[in-house]
Amino acid sequence: MNKKQQVKDLWRTCFGDSEAFIDLYFDRVYQDDNTLTIERNGQIVSALQMLPYTMTYFGTEISVAYISGACTVPEQRGQGLMKQLLQEAFEEMKKRDVAITALIPANTRLFNYYREQGYIEAFDYTTETYIRPQIVVQKPLLTVVPPEVDSMNTLYKYFDKKLRERTCCVLHTYDDFVTILRDLALNGGQMLTALNENEQPVGMIFLHLFIDSNGQKNIYAKELMYDNEDIKALLLQEATLQNNVNQAICEISPTPPSTMPKGMAKVIDTKRLIHHWHSKHPHSPLSKSDLENMDIQTLTQHLLDYPDKKAFISLMLD
Repeated sequence: MNKKQQVKDLWRTCFGDSEAFIDLYFDRVYQDDNTLTIERNGQIVSALQMLPYTMTYFGTEISVAYISGACTVPEQRGQGLMKQLLQEAFEEMKKRDVAITALIPANTRLFNYYREQGYIEAFDYTTETYIRPQIVVQKPLLTVVPPEVDSMNTLYKYFDKKLRERTCCVLHTYDDFVTILRDLALNGGQMLTALNENEQPVGMIFLHLFIDSNGQKNIYAKELMYDNEDIKALLLQEATLQNNVNQAICEISPTPPSTMPKGMAKVIDTKRLIHHWHSKHPHSPLSKSDLENMDIQTLTQHLLDYPDKKAFISLMLD
C-alpha cells in the first residue's frame, strides 16, 4: 500500500470527517513530499503534514508551514511519536527556509500539548452577533449572489486583495480558494458575494448553518470581507434572509479586548524575522539583542505583535 493511501486510512481512523471531505482533502491538498510519518512493522502509525502557505508580514511576505493532519493510531499513543515527528518537521522546515510554523488545535486540550512542543498562541479572533432588523434595508445598487464558475477568477482576486489588506495574514492560493468553496458545499455551507452596479465584488461571506442550544437554526460566518459597513450589513441581511434565519454569528479579525485564541505559531527563522520586525518597529524599546535573548515562545508572540492582535488565520481546512 502506498504512502498516500496509508496516511488516508490513518486520517479516517483518527478523525471524524466524512468520506467526501477526506476524498476532497487527499485529492486537492495532500502531497507525499509534505508528509512525515513513523512506521511500525511496515505500517504507518503516526503522520503529520507541513502544508506550505504564504503570509503577509509587515509589508513583506514570509513562508509558513501549517501543521495539518497530525495523528497517531490509538494503540500507539502516549509514546512520544508525535513529539518526534514535530521535531523532525522543525528540522525539515529549516532546510526549506520556512519562516514560521502555524497550526489550529482541534480542541482546547491540545493547546497545552502544542505549548510543550514550543508553539504559543499567536492568532486570535473575535465573534460578533448580527440580528436582522425587522425592517429590511433596501440597497438597489447592490446584489448578493452565490459564485458562478465563469466569475471565479474575479472572485478570487477580490478575496486575495482583502486578505492582503491585513498586516499579518495567512494567504490562500486560487486552488485553496476553490477547495474552500468545495468544502463549504460539502458541509451545506455557502459563499455569497455582494456585487456593485458594475457586477464587481465588494464583499464576501463564507458561512454554514448550525443548530444552537435552543434548537434554533443559525448562521456561523467563518469569514466576512467587505469594502464598507453598508456592504457588511447587506451581506448579513441577505445571508439571513436567504437561509430563513434571524441572526448570524460572525468570526472576524481580532478586535481587542474581546478576543479568543484560535491558532498557534512557532518562529523557525528567528534571524530573518527579528531583522524585518525591528526594521518595521523603529521606535520599539526592544533592541535586536533583546529579541535574540528571548525564549522562542515569547519571541514568537512579539514578532507577531500578539499583544496588539495583529496576526490572523482563517478558512484552514482541518
